[in-house]
Amino acid sequence: MLGFWIKKGVSALLLPIPLAVLLVLFGLWLSRRHSHLGRAFVLAGPALLLFLSSSFGSQWLARPLEQQYPVWQGKGAEVIMVLGSGHDSSISPLAHQQLSDTALARLTEGVRLQRLNPDSTLVLSGWTGTDAQPHAFVAQAAALGMGVPEEQIVTFPTALDTAMEARLFRERFGEREVILVSSATHMPRVMALFLSQGVKAQAAPTDFIGRDAAWWQFSASNLRTSERALHEYLGLTWRRLASL
Repeated sequence: MLGFWIKKGVSALLLPIPLAVLLVLFGLWLSRRHSHLGRAFVLAGPALLLFLSSSFGSQWLARPLEQQYPVWQGKGAEVIMVLGSGHDSSISPLAHQQLSDTALARLTEGVRLQRLNPDSTLVLSGWTGTDAQPHAFVAQAAALGMGVPEEQIVTFPTALDTAMEARLFRERFGEREVILVSSATHMPRVMALFLSQGVKAQAAPTDFIGRDAAWWQFSASNLRTSERALHEYLGLTWRRLASL
């Protein structure tokens, strides 16, 4: 658990806004001794945010992740697993409205695939986070509302992250083939972690965020896209370091 929170803390500091603030603060401190170098760091912070909030910068980061796996459109799936994301149970009494945009996109794709494969098992995961309800249970309630039979749903309400999701799946299903549903930017890390557990997995990416736009457009949504992509690059780097 300690390692989980350390990983979360380090990752949070290296995301766009905290990193830009750190660059500015470091530049201000450095300028007392090396004025020119300090000013360069002070300018680097806003320049970083400007680049990451551009359509060009966000697409440059997101698309290499999203283009690694095609959309899965086959049949014959026995197990479909939707990777956990976020929710807020205080927003609405309706489960599907409690899900974040990312979680709803993932679940919608999972339910679509389950309907194409009506005998398949739908696996939903995710812990409580800051909410009182585990994400897996909220996703389950939403899936039931979308018509998935309760007896065909399995939940992993204790899964803290993707690595734990892969371990829990291996413990429950062994080496059975699974169709993994997650955000397209997240999919390279998902596949690496599940395959490292010896699980036979196929990717079913959804929630594509590296969308076409004029290169000169700047927006908060572009910055959010860059943030999500950077989070995945950090996750992949963390995994490589942990395997050394």
